[in-house]
Amino acid sequence: MMGFSISLRNRPRKDCMQTTPDIIILHNNVKEDSPEDVLDILLQAKWIGEILTEKGYAVRLLPFSFESVAQLAKEYPTKPPVVFNLVDSAPGEETLSYLVPGLLSHFKLPYTGCSLDALFVTTNKTLAKKLMYSSGIPTPSWIGLDAAIDITPLVKDSWYLVKPIAEDASVGLDDDSLVHATSREAVEAAILRKEQGSTSKYFAEQFIDGREFTACMYGEAGAPTVMPPYEWVFEGFEEQKRAKIITYEAKWNDKSFGFEHIKAKYGIAEMDAPLVSRLEQIAQRCWQVFGLSGYARVDFRIDPQGNPWVLEINGNPSFYGFYHIANNLGLPFPSIVEQVVRSAQGADQR
Repeated sequence: MMGFSISLRNRPRKDCMQTTPDIIILHNNVKEDSPEDVLDILLQAKWIGEILTEKGYAVRLLPFSFESVAQLAKEYPTKPPVVFNLVDSAPGEETLSYLVPGLLSHFKLPYTGCSLDALFVTTNKTLAKKLMYSSGIPTPSWIGLDAAIDITPLVKDSWYLVKPIAEDASVGLDDDSLVHATSREAVEAAILRKEQGSTSKYFAEQFIDGREFTACMYGEAGAPTVMPPYEWVFEGFEEQKRAKIITYEAKWNDKSFGFEHIKAKYGIAEMDAPLVSRLEQIAQRCWQVFGLSGYARVDFRIDPQGNPWVLEINGNPSFYGFYHIANNLGLPFPSIVEQVVRSAQGADQR
């Protein structure tokens, strides 16, 4: 995905009679010194832009600002473009990932992905967990410093993972994020340590020491296609006595142990078929309960007894998982990208 040209605006369409809408790929205003997870947003914008250009769409990449969105609405007074919304959380921009859909709706610009309501809930992990808990979706126990977010008791003598409430891309997760829950006070002290020097708020989630799976979904608001879940395999972690956690370093630092030893496994073993079917059912339930649309991802942990637990729901995920699953199934990934665009065109999902 490296090396894509950003100059896509004036490339000719394949068909001069093309009736497809213009595509505006809206992304974070990425700077040269942005962290790796933010730089990756621009890489994905170029990648998706190249795919849609090859499909015959007129594509333009647009860094987000309130002014640029307002100007966009003025440029297309009668036939608005489809905004491929890739604006995600970034340092100092944590609220953009859910505010942008509201802004696009205000200007009556059709856009890909989830609505403001769905992103507001899913980008706040404790709010999302409360909705999962009340809806019967299995999610690990959690505690925080704000009593309003606590509806599950501390599981004493277990391990808890201290993580940011409103960050994705494994931001804030490192090898020191695990704490032994000898008492509530011990866990609260660990949360406070994480918050020191950080602008993020943290909470603690019971750590499920088991297998990890991811399910990707896409489609219309009421009828998602759930792609076969894939597993994250932690090679050599037990021998190294490392906790099976996908930390920020493991995801973004190609010289780290985790980057080299955490592998995605896309094939499904026959013995895992019942488990995978269960994960697909839960993922579809998440889509319905959270009012997801366009595309989304659900992350699971499987405990030693084989029970699945939903860790997070990402309503604005990267497309890498979709791409690799499609390749494994022999499906054309560009067709999935185009389906995301068509869903934004055809559904009144806001």
